[in-house]
Amino acid sequence: MTVRSNVLKSIQALIDREGSKAAFAKKVGVSRAAVTNWTSGINAPDIETIATIASAYGVTLSAILEGRVATGGKAGEAWVSVPLYGSIAAGTPIEMLPIDATFVVPSELIGKFPDAFLLKVVGESMNRVLPNGCYALINPTNETVDGRAYAVCVNGYDATIKRVRTLANGIELYPDSTDPTIKSMVFDYADPDAETVTVIGEVVWYVIPFDYVI
Repeated sequence: MTVRSNVLKSIQALIDREGSKAAFAKKVGVSRAAVTNWTSGINAPDIETIATIASAYGVTLSAILEGRVATGGKAGEAWVSVPLYGSIAAGTPIEMLPIDATFVVPSELIGKFPDAFLLKVVGESMNRVLPNGCYALINPTNETVDGRAYAVCVNGYDATIKRVRTLANGIELYPDSTDPTIKSMVFDYADPDAETVTVIGEVVWYVIPFDYVI
């Protein structure tokens, strides 16, 4: 996408959060006609106006220029609701079942990761950093950096969270746990029977649910 399209996408997201073009225009200090021209693609705001928009809504200039402004929640809200999907194993992979629910996270996070979603962690293999039962915020990506934690699919339907290490001809999923019995899983792509591993996204944050029992 171009910078212009990113800016217009961000403006539309802020209008959605505000509730109307008129309310957005009033908050930013421009005419409603100007806003209509932007959303219609007739023209786009200059950089000074974009900076004013960023200041008015408490978002970064780069977020607007890169099209990373979240639509969730109303303007000015510190927390927004994001989708909460099925449990994901932090141990032996289990089937990931979708859950029809949402949970609140800081809006600043969603500004940085607009497509992020939550997955419930089940298991002890990441308990040094992700407590069993917490909700992990996943930023979708298919790229990995060695040593970071990712949600991955095994064989297309099983899911787990592990730290990732890229091998010469495969991938290693290894735990970050106080339990020494939990071992790494190595997938050798040279083995025709090796299971397929697909990266869902990187774990960027986690939250403890309200009903969590210590």
